[in-house]
Formats: sequence, structure tokens, C-alpha cells
Amino acid sequence: MKQIKKNAILCFAALILLLLPVYSAAESVNAAYETKTIENYYIANGDKLDGHILNEYLALVYSGFTVSQSPYLQNREGADLLSAEILLNAANGIAADENKVSSLVSLQNDDGSFGSLEDTCHAMIALKAAKAVFSSENAVKFILSCQNEDGFFGEDASDMEKIETSALALTALEPYTGLTEVYNCVKKAVEWLNSVQNEDGSFADGSASTLAKVIASLSDIGEITNSGIWKKMPELLAEYKNSDGSYRKYISDTEADPESTAEVLCAFHSIASGSSPLKKLMHEGKLSSFEFTDILPFLILYGVILLGSIAFWIFILTKKKNERTLDEAKKAYELS
Repeated sequence: MKQIKKNAILCFAALILLLLPVYSAAESVNAAYETKTIENYYIANGDKLDGHILNEYLALVYSGFTVSQSPYLQNREGADLLSAEILLNAANGIAADENKVSSLVSLQNDDGSFGSLEDTCHAMIALKAAKAVFSSENAVKFILSCQNEDGFFGEDASDMEKIETSALALTALEPYTGLTEVYNCVKKAVEWLNSVQNEDGSFADGSASTLAKVIASLSDIGEITNSGIWKKMPELLAEYKNSDGSYRKYISDTEADPESTAEVLCAFHSIASGSSPLKKLMHEGKLSSFEFTDILPFLILYGVILLGSIAFWIFILTKKKNERTLDEAKKAYELS
């Protein structure tokens, strides 16, 4: 019995030691805290809730804000407009309009694309969110055909454009990484991103927006962005923050940048949950500021620690009781 109790204590101690590295890595940058700081900035500046870029709209809805759709939908047409309307409605829990979904499906070209690489990625994500039937196989093949020999996706444009387009492509390809061809292309793109990363952890010209997009996409495909080769990124991203919770485009700037603030909010959402708003839409068809499944791992962990603590104290109290009984037996023997 004593050996069993001893083994139980050793197992409990080992569990605590195994959990310590997890917490130390996760606490290098508290993504949940950083997310709340940005949300407080938007609460204090209600006029900033305009949703001019897609990730800004989705990140704000993900945080529970009500955002007007009209700014982002302006000056859009064709697949670009239909994808945007489907995604924005899905973000708010509104069922996809069947006519718009059918119209978007009909715009898929023979090569699998919906126009440009960016339009194709957004169309794929929108149709996945709507659980629509379309030629996903051809769409995936088109995206893969857009990968350069070096590993990036898209045209040989500026460094920033290559990085941001590749980040979007990685998120769009995430549901298909079980396919060997897709997995290999994704791996190649990740290796390319690592090769072009600046020494301080940033990318291209060092903008917060580009860094945030890379963090979100890497989180989507399962890369742990607060350790290993990516460890510098979340810590660096926090350095762009202003005292009011907004974010600058460059560390040397003094004014807040709306796009960077929104993209950073997306990035910290991604770190905290392992899913950017775009990935969450693809898999769940909606966004929510809270899901029970988000805290389920922590509840399980808490339960394990609680049960372990109870077992430990039961053992200690029982042991003390046994020791008293032994002492009493000795005294009784001596008296006799």
C-alpha cells in the first residue's frame, strides 16, 4: 500500500513538472490580455468600428462588437463582392443567401480559380463557411500552381505582397493539409517565410500589419508562434502597442494605425485560440466571442490538478493518522 501511495505522489509531481514548461511558454506574451487591451481601445473609441478591411471587420465581430458592413463592401464586384457578403453574414451568424452562394460557385473558372489568387482564397473560405458544394479540388490545384519555386505564393512582387499573399494562401489551404501535395507545398512556404524573416522577428519592411498576418496564418496551420523559430514574433508585436491599446504601423511611429491595430487583434485572437477568424469561419461557419470548447482544456486541467491535490492531502492526513496509531501502540506495549 505504501508503495502505491508513493507512486501516486511521484506521478502527481511529474504532472506538475510537465505542465510548468507549457505555462512558462504561454506566458511570454499573454495573448488574451493583449486582445482585451485592444478591445478596450475600441470600446473607448466607438468611432473606430468601421470595418474598412476584412480582417478588421471579422476581428471586431469575433470580439463581440457590432460593425457596419457598408464600408468594406463598397467598390467591390463579382466574386470579390459575393465572397465578402457571405463571410460578413457568416461572421454575424446569418445563414448564407443561397442565390449568392450559387452565383459565387458559378463564377469558378475552368482552372479552378475565382479570378486572382486573393479572390480565389477568399471565395474558397466563404464557400467553406457556407458549407457549399464547389470544385474545391480544382481551387486547391490553382492555389498550388501559384506557388513559386522559392516557396511563396503569387507573383514576384514586393516582399510585403509576397509575404501577405502567402499568409492568406496558407489559411485557405489549411483544411486540405491532410493531402500530401498540399502538405508539402505548405511546408515549403513555411520554410520560405522562415528564410525571409528579419533578424528581429519582423518581415519585409517591419510593419506590424505584415507581422500580424504571418502570425495568424502560421497559427492556423498549427505552427506554435510563441516558441522555437517563431518565438520572437509575439514579443515583437507587443512592442508596437501604444498606451491606449492601439498599434502603430512601425515601431518608430507615434500615431496609431487602424489597419495594424485590426490585424494585431486578429493575430492575438489566433494565438489565444489557435484559429484566426477566417479559419474559424471555414470550420464552424460562424464567429463567437465565447465558446465553451475554448475553455474546456483549462477546465480539464483544473479538474486534474484539483483531484491530484485532494488525493495528496488524503494521503498526508491518512499517513499522520497511521503514525499516531503506531505511537499509541508502542506506548501501550511499554505499559504492559
